[in-house]
Amino acid sequence: MFNLNMCSIKNLTDLKTFNTFVDTAADPYKSVAIFGAGVSGQAARRLALSLKMEACLFDQGGGGDASEFSVASLSEFDVCVFSPGFAVAHPWRVVAEGSGLPCYSELGFAALYWRGSVLGVTGTNGKTTIVSLLCDAFVAAGETAVVAGNIGMPLSDCVLGEANHVEATAVCEISSFQAELPNGLQLDGLIWSNFAEDHLDRYDSMAEYFAAKSQLLSCLRPGARSVLGVDVLAFDPKLSGIPGSIVVNENSGLIDRLAPDSPFRISPQSINFSLAVALWRALDRPVESLVDSANVFQLAAHRLSPVDSWGGVTFWNDSKATNFHAALAAIGGLDGRVYWIGGGSCKGGDFDAFARSIASKVEAVFLYGEVADSLAASLGLIHSYVEIHSDLVDAVAAATHAALANTPSVVLLSPGFASFDQFSGYAARGKTFISTVFSLKDAHYLN
Repeated sequence: MFNLNMCSIKNLTDLKTFNTFVDTAADPYKSVAIFGAGVSGQAARRLALSLKMEACLFDQGGGGDASEFSVASLSEFDVCVFSPGFAVAHPWRVVAEGSGLPCYSELGFAALYWRGSVLGVTGTNGKTTIVSLLCDAFVAAGETAVVAGNIGMPLSDCVLGEANHVEATAVCEISSFQAELPNGLQLDGLIWSNFAEDHLDRYDSMAEYFAAKSQLLSCLRPGARSVLGVDVLAFDPKLSGIPGSIVVNENSGLIDRLAPDSPFRISPQSINFSLAVALWRALDRPVESLVDSANVFQLAAHRLSPVDSWGGVTFWNDSKATNFHAALAAIGGLDGRVYWIGGGSCKGGDFDAFARSIASKVEAVFLYGEVADSLAASLGLIHSYVEIHSDLVDAVAAATHAALANTPSVVLLSPGFASFDQFSGYAARGKTFISTVFSLKDAHYLN
């Protein structure tokens, strides 16, 4: 029974249109097992119910309809949908995939019922920025577009919205976790921005991480174009032979048309802009819409943005940098003496290699959190100024004190690690950094 309270269809006209689409869809599934009661799982459940399927939400934490799943459960379902948190080796996923039932990510399941075009954006970093810019550009060109996927809005909810029509485009941020189950995804274009060390707490090797993302290349429709960053090709040069692939360096030829204060004028955003330009041109869309959107674009919160400047020190917040590649890009994009604040919780990776990459680029290092001791052991061998602090607030205070004694200088929070040892997420970490900077400013001028 369809429940109006369980979906994002906005009015009865939309509902009638969607139900007509469902009634004429070929071979719809009748019953679905959905795994994980988070954002993705709940959205998949809303979509399944609106499609008149029987749906059971399995969640070990008790947030779903059932908390246990086994081989015996399989007879009740003809399709399985997994939230991104279920790794390949999770017992439930092993059972489901071994059964021969079709297994989808939430994204792939929803894509079966999305009537417009689908563009994918993946990469270790830059996904959110590129997805948001492309969506803005479609809207500026007078087209209907939605952002979906790992950026926060499940595609399942977009399917239930008024934008689900043949002339719309879903621009999807696709993580490696979602790419592991590519069934259902048919892409009209793909950007693979970059590839660097990350998520080695989930994957046994960089090759396994790369293989997860590379499955998206098999999802391209005939004739669809893929845009690849140079370090993707550096990891696997054979990808340059894929028909229709475009390899992008930083200079897109349109950087000089951007406004002086556009965030896409400087690295690493200039590289993201170049990738977007390449796909935009391949889609034969007007470049003016992309340039205009880039000129007014606001970066996502906690992504390499200035907080304040006082006492000869400029403070930058890049709390969203949760891997080595992002931290190195931030450090490389700033001029002057950098007092770097790093740390957090570990996702795996080569600490020694990261230390070698960072040591010559920063004036001083201030570490906190779960990884502080291990990273300090690597950095201490090659850098003369490394401090360890119990928490982020202490690290910010110490970095500020040191920077004030050697102005002009920069204090940069670009942690390079996840936030979950001390915070609920990178946003909470970034807010703590910002509030600490302003508290220190007040204390500085009161003295």
